[in-house]
Amino acid sequence: MAFILKTNVVTSIRSAMPLNKERAKKIMEKAGVDAIVATSPSNVFYVSDYYSTGMQLGCRTQGYALLPLDAEPALMAPIAEADLVAESRSWIRDVYWYGCLKISVSKNTNASEITKQIIESMHAATEQTPCDSLVIAVTKRGLAKKTIAVDSLGVSPIRWENIRRNLPDAKIVDGSCLLEEIRAVKTFEEIELIKKATEITEKSMEDALEIAQPDIMELDMSQMFSYSVAEDGGRVTLDHIGFGERSAYPNPTPTTHQLAKGDLIRMSLGAAWGHYHGNVTRTAALGKVSAEVEKRLKIIIDAQEAAFDAAKPGATFGDVYTVIQKELEKGGLRECSMSLGHSVGVDMNERPWISPSEKTHVEEGMVISVDVPYLDLGWGGLEMEDSIVVTKKGLRLLTNTERTLYLI
Repeated sequence: MAFILKTNVVTSIRSAMPLNKERAKKIMEKAGVDAIVATSPSNVFYVSDYYSTGMQLGCRTQGYALLPLDAEPALMAPIAEADLVAESRSWIRDVYWYGCLKISVSKNTNASEITKQIIESMHAATEQTPCDSLVIAVTKRGLAKKTIAVDSLGVSPIRWENIRRNLPDAKIVDGSCLLEEIRAVKTFEEIELIKKATEITEKSMEDALEIAQPDIMELDMSQMFSYSVAEDGGRVTLDHIGFGERSAYPNPTPTTHQLAKGDLIRMSLGAAWGHYHGNVTRTAALGKVSAEVEKRLKIIIDAQEAAFDAAKPGATFGDVYTVIQKELEKGGLRECSMSLGHSVGVDMNERPWISPSEKTHVEEGMVISVDVPYLDLGWGGLEMEDSIVVTKKGLRLLTNTERTLYLI
């Protein structure tokens, strides 16, 4: 059974839906598909505004967002997440609920519109499976014999085959790459959310650095970062913090390792705001550093600057990678990573990546994290990571903190 969702009752962090409808239509027409079915948590959110906690946590929850080329969209969601759908301000009005929600309902004329909407949703829930609801929605829109791109990221092989079996006359193709392509260019509203997430990340990073002194643990700095992010209404998504020799570890998950005079501090940090991500990496030091540290960090910054100059519309992500590597080699630093950055958005690490074989072209509106590390086990690690927005007039940095070595 479909349920018509009311849309004027929720206040939210976000001011607009993430989906770029115009770009989606253009890419779908070019690919020759009549509809896309989003299935992963990030893709369902991108299409519908609804972010499933159950899908994110691996609770075997299913959620689908159907985006037809020339018909009304539809959403399939578990009734147990009716509150998440209601509070999302989803632009999709046709919602198919499945499952049950065994909670008490009291008569209360003063109940909020959200509460009333959840109660109304409970009455609309059926015992149909999410796949059954998807098939009904597809058939209702005259798409049962059309080309449908199903996002393979959020469906198991069994569910994929179930969709194919129940839509025998449809041409089912993989739609994950199409959604990646649509999401690659951000709207103004998306960029503002990424900017806010970046601001929270940077402020919280500097708050964490305020407590740096001999004998504090990596965990102490991590906890300060987490506290500051939460205080600003964000959510921690990455907190790699390594002191001394652990600064060279690829993934320094905070431990009880203590800070000592002369140690390098490498921090790769992230926070989310409204389900959009900020990602910043900086290097600090407790006390004076050697000339070699300063020399190597300058090479990293020069390589990052070269990437900024190269990341213009028309260049490929592979071109940007080559420019960074040439600058590192010129400074005497050997290749240290097969990826030197990535796109940022609903996921912190989105495609396209800055990698040797990436042929995707840079476009206006992309948000790209340029990440240049140098890790030397037994010596220490240095890294600089900043996000840029590609514009007609050149790049715009989303980070505001100094791109230098923090001396404490």
